[in-house]
Amino acid sequence: MARYTGPRVKKARRYGAPIFANAAVLRMRRQGPPGARPARRRKVSDRGLQLIEKQKVRFAYGLMEKQFRRYYERAAARPGVTGDNLMASLERRLDNVVYRMGFGGTRAQARQLVTHGLIAVNGKKLDVPSADTSIGDRIGFSDRGKRSKYIDIVKEDIQGREVPGWIEVDREALEGRVSGAPGTGDIEPYFNPSAIVEYYSR
Repeated sequence: MARYTGPRVKKARRYGAPIFANAAVLRMRRQGPPGARPARRRKVSDRGLQLIEKQKVRFAYGLMEKQFRRYYERAAARPGVTGDNLMASLERRLDNVVYRMGFGGTRAQARQLVTHGLIAVNGKKLDVPSADTSIGDRIGFSDRGKRSKYIDIVKEDIQGREVPGWIEVDREALEGRVSGAPGTGDIEPYFNPSAIVEYYSR
């Protein structure tokens, strides 16, 4: 499936948030919109602001528009708050869980680990980044992943990573478990799910 491969720092500055979670973006010096000279932003309409919020989440989780729309439609069909349902579904994606556990430095890197067959769910290799995880699922490295040199990097990097409360991680065994459901406090503070619902509701 196609995905965004353009300049990430520029895109993050465009939306005013470190949506790609890598070090270069997190150290952004210029916080304004991209361009050769500082420019005053024009006033953005409510519809425009809603679009920005939708794009921030879509780019952060690495989804194309059609795929993201399907997530929204499924979230709207379930009982409860649509925005919370949407974000919970995105958080439960296998590539995102791998990222949250600290196995990948970014969601894009975590997605690559999954597609290359380095990740196993409940002891079986699973190479579908969009796969939905459930409470009780155990996630670790596949036999191929355990033989890769990347394991040494993870063992060092994972020690300083924070893990959300709905995930348990054994940093020595490099294995994690989905112990609960992601809540509203587990998403990045610069996301606004209610604006996404307003965007698609019009």
